[in-house]
Amino acid sequence: MALFRIFAGGNCARLFALPLAAGLVLGLVLGLAGCGGGTAARAAAGAFAPATAEADARPTFHLAAAVLDEPPDVDADGSGSSAYIAPHAQLIDRALADLDSARLTPEAIAERLLAGAPRPGQTASPAGAAPAPLITVFTPAQIRAAYSLPPLPAAGSGLTAAQAASLGSGQTIYLVDAYDNPAAASDLATFNAKFGLPGCATVPITPATKLPLAAAARGSGCTFSVAYLGGNGLPTTSAPPYNAGWAIEIAMDVQWAHATAPLARIVLLEARGAALSQLTAAIALANRMGAGVVSMSFGAGEGSWVGSYDGLFSAAGSSYLASTGDAGAGVAWPSVSANVLAVGGTTLSYTGTGARSETAWTRTGGGLSAYEPEPGYQASVTVPGEPTARPGAKSTVKRAVADVAFNADPNSGQYLVVTSPGAKSPAWYSAGGTSIGAPQWAGILSVANAQRALEGKAPLGLAQNPLYQNIAAVTGLYPGAFLDVTAGRDGSCSSCAAGAGYDLPTGLGTPNAANLLGLLAAH
Repeated sequence: MALFRIFAGGNCARLFALPLAAGLVLGLVLGLAGCGGGTAARAAAGAFAPATAEADARPTFHLAAAVLDEPPDVDADGSGSSAYIAPHAQLIDRALADLDSARLTPEAIAERLLAGAPRPGQTASPAGAAPAPLITVFTPAQIRAAYSLPPLPAAGSGLTAAQAASLGSGQTIYLVDAYDNPAAASDLATFNAKFGLPGCATVPITPATKLPLAAAARGSGCTFSVAYLGGNGLPTTSAPPYNAGWAIEIAMDVQWAHATAPLARIVLLEARGAALSQLTAAIALANRMGAGVVSMSFGAGEGSWVGSYDGLFSAAGSSYLASTGDAGAGVAWPSVSANVLAVGGTTLSYTGTGARSETAWTRTGGGLSAYEPEPGYQASVTVPGEPTARPGAKSTVKRAVADVAFNADPNSGQYLVVTSPGAKSPAWYSAGGTSIGAPQWAGILSVANAQRALEGKAPLGLAQNPLYQNIAAVTGLYPGAFLDVTAGRDGSCSSCAAGAGYDLPTGLGTPNAANLLGLLAAH
């Protein structure tokens, strides 16, 4: 917490220039809380505490404690060439090695670098110092290859209807976040140019925008819109205040939803704060905007009130996803809702050739709800830690999370570009947390919906039904559709370990997208 107190003052003009990797210089304004919105200081590690319906949610991202070398331009031509090479590896500066990655911000990294820079005549690496930690970081092309997502077509080539659908064309992804990231669109453009991804035209949403939105046209390209929520729960022209932590969450959601479904329409909904009442208003606005896939990378401790919100996640034709948490075994809302696909996290190993391997990430959320009843779709799996069912006692069994998983370890992270207020240029980071898995699973479901639309089928809606009942429960289909994560744990409890079949840290496993998409389209 102490690292963030320097930002609590009202001085918005203190600019520090810090030498960073590859000769970059990053100028960061300290005193951002005084500029509005606070700093989203990192909470102490631990599971979510029980919350009331008026509690604040927290974003579930992790940021490795390093400013990365700028990625090479091998993918800028749209070739996806990095898919065939090993991920970038970089040592963490020893001055940063003890920083907790949970909700770590560029401002906190900059402050530590400033405080820890060697003085004249001082050596940066004292004799006998422990080896610096090594992180690996993946490009969009490497993630697509690792999870068998369809490769991007060659730049400039005309797309068939099937190719456009494989990139999510005609679908809408709603990203629900709090506060404002004024650089979200420009950072997305930088991300797209660096990795050869399709660009996104900016489409404003104003109080005059008619709701529901017109459906995205089949075969259309990416558009990006931001809806600022007003006090009436409708779009306003006034942006929410800035918040350093939520700005990272927004950047991560936008960039990686787009990397997974590059032709989908993205609508970012920015609540004015992180109170659950404000975030539920943003979810309700997404419902009013029309059918789509709603991604929520935040959480609050569950309470007896959670069931009263289940109806919020039931709009016709929409799917809802949320991250399970970033502090180890535990249960959080909204991922605990039976109507929300709960996304846990893994540590990914992939070299550019062969198959990927994954273990349960040590800090992924997961567990049994104290309040939410077991949904029917989970009756087909054996849930570790469930009480032994007795005749007539099945009603005591509760909702289990996670449902599925994705790479989440910031030390096997994914590139993120961020322009902090006052910075001279964007900087690159290794991002993770279950936060990064939810928007990517949202992209996968959007691609499935686009492929279903080609066949005249309705959107998936509650995706858990086919995932559990039509895929995981079928012996001949499950191994091809999912990588069953069987190693690793997120706590010391007996049910905290990954194992064969369903487990709490990683659910059914991670997607083998090529096979999974075909099965979801056929369902």
